[in-house]
Amino acid sequence: MSAIATDSQHPPASPGHAHYVAHERAAGVDPAALVEDMNDAQAQRAAARAELDACRAPELLTEAEVYAMLDSLGDVRSELKRANPARLEELFAEWRLEGAYNAEERTVDVTIRPLSRVSAGVRGGT
Repeated sequence: MSAIATDSQHPPASPGHAHYVAHERAAGVDPAALVEDMNDAQAQRAAARAELDACRAPELLTEAEVYAMLDSLGDVRSELKRANPARLEELFAEWRLEGAYNAEERTVDVTIRPLSRVSAGVRGGT
């Protein structure tokens, strides 16, 4: 990435440019200071871009992997019916499980936000 040229490095591109620079100088603006600020901003932008380019894309689970995880849980419905409500509350808090019931559709939208990097959402009827 190249730095922005100052007036001392290159002549003005047009007579209008020279008038603008003269007007800014008359107003007390130091063009060199503006160039320095712009160069700093470009350097920060380049550093941020390099940091973003170095980030790895998140590893997403395939649909098959999600179903395999759900299948490994076994018969959740019967287990939940027999479970101690206090223990369920602890478990749901541990899993950071949230649910929103839609009475009209008789469905529950469930979101689980485990502490690991994996986040999953499941929508199921009652």
